[in-house]
Order: sequence, then C-alpha cells, then structure tokens
Amino acid sequence: MHSFGPRSLTPRDGLDWLAQAWQLLRRRPWLFVAVALFAPAGSAVMLVLPVWDWVLPPGSGWAMLVATVACYGLPLSLTVILACGLARAANRRNLPAARLLFNGTALRAILKTSLLLFLLLLQGYLLVYWVQDQLLPVDLAAAGDVAPAPEAFGVASTLLGTQLSVLGSLLLVLQVLLAGFLVPLHLFREWPLAACWRRSVLAMQLNPWLFPVMGLAGLALLALPFVSWLAVPAQVLALPLPAYLGALLYVAWNDVFQGGAEEQECLEIQAPWRASISGGSASRQSGAAPRSDPR
Repeated sequence: MHSFGPRSLTPRDGLDWLAQAWQLLRRRPWLFVAVALFAPAGSAVMLVLPVWDWVLPPGSGWAMLVATVACYGLPLSLTVILACGLARAANRRNLPAARLLFNGTALRAILKTSLLLFLLLLQGYLLVYWVQDQLLPVDLAAAGDVAPAPEAFGVASTLLGTQLSVLGSLLLVLQVLLAGFLVPLHLFREWPLAACWRRSVLAMQLNPWLFPVMGLAGLALLALPFVSWLAVPAQVLALPLPAYLGALLYVAWNDVFQGGAEEQECLEIQAPWRASISGGSASRQSGAAPRSDPR
C-alpha cells in the first residue's frame, strides 16, 4: 500500500471525517456496540478486583493514582484501539471484518498499541499530579484508607462520568504531545515508535487547525461530568464516544496519510482473486484493455 501523506487539509475536511466515521459505525453496528460496552464493563471489573487491597501501600498517593488511571484508562485505551481496527475492517466492505481484526497478528498489534496509548495517558496524569503536588500538596491518606484520586484528575462520582473525563484527558495528551496520528500509524504500519511520532508531529504541524479542535473537545469532555445539569447527557455520551473516537482516528489517518485511497486499493487487490474464481482473466475483470497481438 502506497503512502500519500502526511498532507495538509482544511477544517472542512475535518467535518467530513465526522460523517465518514459515523458511516463506518453503521456498517458494523453490533460489533461497535460490543466494543463500546467493553470500556465501562472492563473498568467495573477492574475496580472490584481485590488485588488493589494487596498491592497498594496505605497512604501512597502515587500508587493510588496509577491504580485509578489503570482501572479506567486500560479498558478505555483498548476500546479506542479496537474501534480503530474495526473501522478499518469495516471500510474494506468486501472482506469479512472478523477475519481482518481477530487474528494473531492483528491482536498483537492491538494489544501493543493499547498499551502505548495507556502509557501516554498515564504520563499526562502523572505530570498533572506532580504539578499539583508541587503547587497544592495533597495528603490523600487524610481522606481515608481507600481515598480516590482527587477530582482534579477527572474522577467523577459515576463510572461513565469518569470514563468521559478520561477520554477528554486522552485528547489533551494527544494534542500536547503532537500524537494525534500516532495510534493509527503504530497500529496499521507497525513502524518503530520514533518513526510514527515524527510523522504524527509533521501531520499535526501541517494541520494546525487540529490543535484547537482537540483541545476544546478534550476540555469539554473532561469538565462535562462535573456540570450538574449536564450529568445525564454526559452519561449517555460516555458509551458511544470511545468507539466513535477510534473510528474517527482511522478516518483521519486514512485521509491525511493515504488520501482516502485505502478502500479503492483494497478493491484493486481483490480483482485478480475474483478473476481466478470466476474463470475470467484479471484484465477483463478489472476493466483493463486487452493487449493487442504484435503480429
């Protein structure tokens, strides 16, 4: 597959991405619903694991923060990556999505990229915690033996509210680190991390309109669960948004780095295979003109 990018686009193209991501969700609705439910279900399971009582030393604010981010961030990261891979499979509409997504090679890439995304998220949370600890020292032990991380880190009173805030934090981290395209590059290309990061930085620099979009969206998602009269809409948004973000990351990467040509190229790759099945020549099936007889 040839690469056309990164290239410079306009905010109007970004609006098209929103519609294209929604169209991909509609092609495999039940798979995307299952992926969307994975984030809250995974967080709920991790929160009730007894392992936290064994591994968390009492009064350790740093350990409590890492555990909190892990409970919410790991399932969320895996949900976003799964949705990104599923969006690519759905875009190849003539191939079975399950075969493209659920195989050994794809699962290894998904798990590796999910861990990378979680580490980026954890890095942002640790930095915020360090800054707050320097400016406003907080004794988490004074709040009780199982005190949660402070609300400044986006820990709301509900699981879905916290998930939405963590998603907003993720957008802010990707914006600050110029890593908006790092996830699909690492997932689909499997280049070294440094190479993916360099291309993501270049793509973000070529499209500076992405910075305010990602920043404002991240801040809105981070603060939405803490606005009392918006609490209910926040709970509703928390379910589909991680899966939608994964599809959106794929659409943006495909347009910026490949000129949106992946689907067409996939169809061209299938042309010889279809010709062999039907018994006709590849040139006739693909519409190519027959070669003239040199005699």
